[in-house]
Amino acid sequence: MRTQGLPPSCRLHLKRDFKRIIQGGRKFEQSGLVLWADFTRGTGSARFAVVVSKKLGPAVVRNRTKRILREAFRTSDVRFTQGADFIVKPLDSEKLPTVQAAQLALTSLGGLAARK
Repeated sequence: MRTQGLPPSCRLHLKRDFKRIIQGGRKFEQSGLVLWADFTRGTGSARFAVVVSKKLGPAVVRNRTKRILREAFRTSDVRFTQGADFIVKPLDSEKLPTVQAAQLALTSLGGLAARK
């Protein structure tokens, strides 16, 4: 049985990728989320990662927030730029109670990143 999660090609794994995106990418903040975007990779599918601080709350809250954001990215109607890398950091878990709220927040941030 196949899972519904993000395929490995759509996820960020390596520490050097995280470092490159956070240090060299563009940063956008809106709707209780911070988005770092790096458009320099050029080819392949968009890759995505969620970074959650312990300030957000206990592990149950952090893990739920990560699941909601990953699902929002996976099912998003917005097609993120091919070959781009994105890291999302939620600032407040209460602003993203559902996948739909997270999709709206990601859509607004994705549009902001695409315009710049």
